[in-house]
Amino acid sequence: MIAVTNILDIIFDKCVDFGISDVREAPKDILGPLKSEMIGIHAKSLVPGTYWKKGFVEVNLYVPDIEGEQDLIRLGQLERVSYSVFDELSGKFDGTGYRYSIYSTGIEENEPAQSHYVNVKLLFEVLNVRL
Repeated sequence: MIAVTNILDIIFDKCVDFGISDVREAPKDILGPLKSEMIGIHAKSLVPGTYWKKGFVEVNLYVPDIEGEQDLIRLGQLERVSYSVFDELSGKFDGTGYRYSIYSTGIEENEPAQSHYVNVKLLFEVLNVRL
């Protein structure tokens, strides 16, 4: 069985590929301007299905603004890298199969943190049957 905390561990391990050292679970409030790049991960609950339990994981790749403007070059680089890091992956955890792929991407603003981020929404599926 794979729990939401296990999903976080799986995605945390994959985030190493971005080369960003500050990786956190769903930072709710970032107080003040962001000083460096950061990754925030938020795993939502799984919904049972006949063969697969499904849920979403949001990975936010934060980039500080430069002189009040979004750094579109870096945001674009991170969005492109996210396709090679996250798209169409599968594996086993504790004997249970899983797979995930990119559901959507977009760029959003976090005004209090004076940053923008690439929001990568992953569809995460856990095999609901024993083989």
